[in-house]
Amino acid sequence: MGIDRREFIKRGAAISATAVCSPWLLSILGNTGCSPLPMKADFDETEINSLLSSALTRGGDFSEVFIEEISSLSFRMSESKFTQCIAGITGGVGIRTVEHDRNGYAYANGFDFARALEAAETATYIASGNTTTKVGEPQVEQAPDTIKVKIPIDSISEQQKMDLLMIADEAARSYSPHVKQVDITYDDLTRRRKIANSYGLRIENEMPMIWVVINVLAERDGVRCPGRMRVSGNQGFEFFDDNDIKQAARDAAAEAVSMLDARPAPSGSIPVIMNSGWGGVLIHEAVGHGLEGDLVYQDSSIYRGKIGQKVGSSLVNLVDDSSWVNKRGTTGFDDEGTPGQRNVLIEKGVLQGYMHDRISAKMLNAQPTGNGRRESYRHYPIPRMTNTFLESGAIDPKDIFADTPKGIFVKTLSGGSVDTISGQFNFVVREAYMIENGEITYPISGATLIGRGIDVLTNIDAVGNDLKLGVGICGKGQWVPVTAGIPTIRVKDGILIGGSA
Repeated sequence: MGIDRREFIKRGAAISATAVCSPWLLSILGNTGCSPLPMKADFDETEINSLLSSALTRGGDFSEVFIEEISSLSFRMSESKFTQCIAGITGGVGIRTVEHDRNGYAYANGFDFARALEAAETATYIASGNTTTKVGEPQVEQAPDTIKVKIPIDSISEQQKMDLLMIADEAARSYSPHVKQVDITYDDLTRRRKIANSYGLRIENEMPMIWVVINVLAERDGVRCPGRMRVSGNQGFEFFDDNDIKQAARDAAAEAVSMLDARPAPSGSIPVIMNSGWGGVLIHEAVGHGLEGDLVYQDSSIYRGKIGQKVGSSLVNLVDDSSWVNKRGTTGFDDEGTPGQRNVLIEKGVLQGYMHDRISAKMLNAQPTGNGRRESYRHYPIPRMTNTFLESGAIDPKDIFADTPKGIFVKTLSGGSVDTISGQFNFVVREAYMIENGEITYPISGATLIGRGIDVLTNIDAVGNDLKLGVGICGKGQWVPVTAGIPTIRVKDGILIGGSA
């Protein structure tokens, strides 16, 4: 009571007992009653060299120090009221010793050197003691310029950020009288990374990220349907110059209201047209995970041993590109220090390669591709997707629909799962429509998609010229931000529709 919004945010900053505190936050902590020890969010070169050397005292192929600090701010809005605000800051250091394909990993919260040294000594127990590895001379590398910032996130007032949410809330509610509930979350964070390894690599950067999720619930005559839109990017606040939050809110409301008229989905094998954008999550799950290098060398992928072989139609060109400027899956360099790059995975239906971190690249006699990613300093890196998409074709999407006498148009997907060994997948469809005589007709509900990724690729017979990317979070024991995208595509066969009609 009696304090302004900014002071409320400061006093409400949630700082864990192990959090790392930047100097600018120390005065704030005095108001919260927390008194963590002042720490610096880095180590000097002498300390880094000591950590790398300690991690190799029992041998190993190489060692690595990963330093991370994250500051964040989030708002939650429900029923046109702000219900939550959290400001946070956390960080620490992870130490890794690698021998063959094994990771010895330990981390320390904060940046106390004695604790980091203890972590390094713990990590080295993975090594067998059969090799002696020296730490190379430090070589500082410049991070790629793939994350461009014009307006720093922390230069924008909390009021301006809250105003955006109020605009989105009003846009969703004014779309239709059937919109009964709107929930919006806004998150921004700045992630600072520094990586040093025993090969001599020294590289660091700073990544801002914005993440907005709009959930809408529509209701009519006792029937309730949800709608959702998500927008995100590794970018400054200028992100909203090209990403209209008002339109995103309307799109979420449109989905919810449209599905109020849905009829039960049919079942059986029927041509499927996938919507451009987040429809790409089908390719991400059903195909992309099987192309991650660790699953390949562990013989857990249907795509093992298929480089140079046909795995899809000649229209299929699948790419993972972590160098795409400012996208949600873009990081400049991966969490091992390998620069982001464009990796062509499938070209004209022929498998060209896999996505690698340092270990999987060594195991498969390949080069790292910039796909070694980790959730935080508490995790060691593994091969993960970044911005994964099918390249555009040459067909106008309208012509794909006109050429489809009967089928299903899948506009948005919900949850799903895949068995990477067999390639078998299943997905829950959130928004879909029937196609009759080349036109989109009525919405359908209760559909699931069942099939094998390799069959989907083989049966893609039309690819539109309208590639879009959708944003999401990928889980593989660790959570990382990704984008997945496709142009409008038609899968003539290979997908079984599970429905109740």
